[in-house]
Amino acid sequence: MFDLIGKASAAAPSSFPNLNDFVVSTNTDLTTVIRNVLSWVLLLGGAIAVIYLVYGGILYITAGGDAEKATKGRTAIVNAIIGIIIIALAYVIVQFVGNALGSVAR
Repeated sequence: MFDLIGKASAAAPSSFPNLNDFVVSTNTDLTTVIRNVLSWVLLLGGAIAVIYLVYGGILYITAGGDAEKATKGRTAIVNAIIGIIIIALAYVIVQFVGNALGSVAR
């Protein structure tokens, strides 16, 4: 029975991609993995902050004299700028700590 299955699967052409191409390399050192994860987290945070900044700007521009809406937009802009500053400082801290520990932080 198992011999028949083996022959049938060997004869059938496979249209699936080779799964060995999707295997994560285990030769990567921990500092590289941490650096890559932190880079993606900071990039995502920066993108979210910029989107929030644009959202606040749109709220402020479309306030049309409504003081509450203008205040909400101004608050969103200030919070987004604070977020961008925090993300930039986090990037600098990551670079500083990486260099202090002797790894090549990029």
